[in-house]
Amino acid sequence: MEYKSIEREVLAAFSFLCQTPHPPKAETVLADRLAERLCAKGFRPWQDARGNLVCDLPASTGLEQRPLTAIQAHLDMVCAVGSSSYVPERDPIHPIERDGFLCTAGESSLGADCGAGVAVMLWLADHPEIQHPPLRLLFTVEEEIGLCGARDLDPTCLQGVCYLVNTDGFHWGRIVTGAAGGVRERYTRPLTWVDAPQLPNGRAYRLSWSGLRGGHSGFDIGARRANAVLLMGELLREIRMESPFALADFAGGAAFNAIPYQSTAQILTIAPAKDAIEAIGARIIGRCRQTDPDIRLDIEEIDLPERVWNGDVSSGLLTVLGGFADGVYAMHQADKQAVSDSSNLGHVYVADGQVCLDAMIRCMDRQAEHALITSHRAVCGMCGFARQVVSQYPAWCDQSDTDLTRWAADCYREVTGQPSEITVQHVGLEPSRLLEKNSDMSCICVGMELHDCHSPQERWKLDTIAPFVDMLTRLLARIANH
Repeated sequence: MEYKSIEREVLAAFSFLCQTPHPPKAETVLADRLAERLCAKGFRPWQDARGNLVCDLPASTGLEQRPLTAIQAHLDMVCAVGSSSYVPERDPIHPIERDGFLCTAGESSLGADCGAGVAVMLWLADHPEIQHPPLRLLFTVEEEIGLCGARDLDPTCLQGVCYLVNTDGFHWGRIVTGAAGGVRERYTRPLTWVDAPQLPNGRAYRLSWSGLRGGHSGFDIGARRANAVLLMGELLREIRMESPFALADFAGGAAFNAIPYQSTAQILTIAPAKDAIEAIGARIIGRCRQTDPDIRLDIEEIDLPERVWNGDVSSGLLTVLGGFADGVYAMHQADKQAVSDSSNLGHVYVADGQVCLDAMIRCMDRQAEHALITSHRAVCGMCGFARQVVSQYPAWCDQSDTDLTRWAADCYREVTGQPSEITVQHVGLEPSRLLEKNSDMSCICVGMELHDCHSPQERWKLDTIAPFVDMLTRLLARIANH
């Protein structure tokens, strides 16, 4: 295989995906375009009632009776916005190459999670000369909001499948054989407004945290990066001790499963307070520089608001932000470098007359999951916030002792000369749902090298594309000839 040619072809397939916006619940147009592309190649793709796209690739000649193998990726992406002019439901993604990576100019996330895997699957469909057993390509929907497409996949799609390769991995050389379960929680409280007080010396400020690294709440939570929503809560609580204020607006983060990299608030103070705010912000920035070197606080004086939040609501929110269990809760007992249990407060916003907090818990340990839920319910309940479970999925129990895992490890060593890392991972992965429909499958998750997913800094390491394709095609040949 000519590696440069493989890389160019995979990137061309990825560019095809980038032309069509595909946030969760809006994958239909992209699925239709993929189906048209596959039909033009002579295949017969179909969609189940949930919108998942399925396409069978006939086995290479003489291998028709070999085990049916599924290659799987999800179509949706977390649309992290880095520019006020970018509208993810409307605008295409504009990938660029920079310093050995594919990325954007910072206006949006790249969508390599899991567009990189989808692009490789399209490459397979374009290369019938590759030796392989009967293949089933599975393109699922709404993974980023709770593995919903995989949960609702028509069970007939997995009938007879012996091996499943999920391509949603973020680290080249890592073979994932198990994953954490997840719970998406939403806490809400009705928002009431009051007329802004008349203050002769009053000032209004828009406060904005930006430049934080953010990232994926599974893969990046162990890096201990700052959470912009919690930093805004901390800033406001400290400001209140220097100068009483009324809250006129608060928003931050973007999704349950993304570490917030920006947040904003508007406040009305009884007197000029910019110097005090700058001093408080400088202390916070100094503490966060190690994990978030580009962190920035902007303080803009704005027109006095006509109305502000009721004091009980604003105090309740700031109390929740001070007591919400967030970040790493526990590490794995066997592997002290791996996170076992965590929580991420990913999004705070106002919608339908309510203050909303979206959080995601990830756990391998059911007792830890119960402890985190109990903590969240307690602090939010005391502050007037009601809880709703938006989605929930189980853990994928470790499958490291399978032929599929051993074959994948052998193929990685053949390609690189190095041993692979075989591990369970602190993310929600679709095999946890797919195994519910066919518990006899052996599953692995593999992928290329992706950094800072779920953020505008997302990037895909170009020199891992062709070696990954090489490993995958070797694995398919190994399955076909077993």
